[in-house]
Amino acid sequence: MEGIKEIIRENLVYLRKKNKLTQMELAEKIGYSDKTVSRWEVGDVTPDIEVIEKLAKLYDVPIVVIFEKHESISMLPETIKAQGVKKIFISLLVICVLWYIASLMFVYMVRLSVDRAWMVFIWACPLTFLLAAMFNKKWGHRILTYVFYSLLTWTTITAVYLQYIEYNMYMLFLSGIPLQIVIILWGYIKPQKTVDFDDL
Repeated sequence: MEGIKEIIRENLVYLRKKNKLTQMELAEKIGYSDKTVSRWEVGDVTPDIEVIEKLAKLYDVPIVVIFEKHESISMLPETIKAQGVKKIFISLLVICVLWYIASLMFVYMVRLSVDRAWMVFIWACPLTFLLAAMFNKKWGHRILTYVFYSLLTWTTITAVYLQYIEYNMYMLFLSGIPLQIVIILWGYIKPQKTVDFDDL
């Protein structure tokens, strides 16, 4: 009969892969080193109950799921996939509300004969990427968060340029280059709290 340690190990591996996380990404989300995550998944050590509870919350599954033996590892509750889809829909819903508000503002500004009312949609773009970065930081992949930060940077610069286009501030785009470099470097050097288990 398969031991509880092996059941936990199999379920932790499955849940991480099901949520499309690398060991490094999971380690960053829960504040442990990727070495520790690797040791959990090869069965060298078993995480304590507090860590298992944290993982269950992260994966949005009942904690008992991690302790249960499933006839097939692929038969773990499909709620995991459903929760991932739900998070995507929540993100898209909030972004749609933003664009709905932008549309209402556009119509109102057109009725008032405001010049360049279309700028409302231009400014909605950086706000969209800001929201996307915030949601992705909480629920998605780390790399994608930095992609959204990059898009936020360039769309904000573009919006400022178009807002004051009469001043022809094309040199403003040069400021995006160091900001882009900072975003790339920050993605590589962001400090991560690491904790190692040595013989639990």
